[in-house]
Amino acid sequence: MGGQPDESSAKRRTVVDVFGLKLEVSNPRLAELLTMDAKEALTTDIRGLASRGAGERLRPDEIAQATPDVILTATSPHDEEITRARRALRERAATAGRTLGFETHADGLWVSPAGLCILMRTVERPLSLAAAAHFVDEMKLLHKKREDAAECSVLFVVCDQQTADVFKVAIRQRALHGIMRTATIKSLEELRAILPGNDLMHRDATAVLVPAANIDAGEMVDLLRAHNASPERSSEGF
Repeated sequence: MGGQPDESSAKRRTVVDVFGLKLEVSNPRLAELLTMDAKEALTTDIRGLASRGAGERLRPDEIAQATPDVILTATSPHDEEITRARRALRERAATAGRTLGFETHADGLWVSPAGLCILMRTVERPLSLAAAAHFVDEMKLLHKKREDAAECSVLFVVCDQQTADVFKVAIRQRALHGIMRTATIKSLEELRAILPGNDLMHRDATAVLVPAANIDAGEMVDLLRAHNASPERSSEGF
């Protein structure tokens, strides 16, 4: 037995050999799939290839041979629900931004006619302080790399006030209140209803969303709401 090669090893096929590193699989159908010409692969029914011959089908462990460093998981209804919630919040935030006079882009960049811009990021679920701090650090690096950093700020549009409070702490701890704000989606949408419907609306919105004294835009919205309800409010706005 000592001189005989292992039977399973003898049947394994090398499908990738790069810089001395080999990827071997034992299933001949999987080997055929991984080594076929790209043009042929595009026109091949993978399901048929995997089940061809003696009713043979690829098992999860055989697929894992081809992706040793990748965990393959099926999309669950919960994952789909999270994706829908993320997309819905992003669309709501973008709609609010456009209503407030910003030119919104798919990558989250909001551009003001005045030349200022906002890097908007949405957070559709509650986060811990550690997670929010990591998010803040990532956006700090992204902001720092921009050539227009002096005219650009960061806005986190979050799902609820508790998450806004967590971001406030993370921003304050890093002394980034000069370039970052946070607001709930409710506050952002309410802002349009509070501001007067005239040419000053975008200017006022910029004053609220671009960092100044407060970090939480919801605090400024509360002040605007109280001001709007005041009988002495001027018809000229703010």
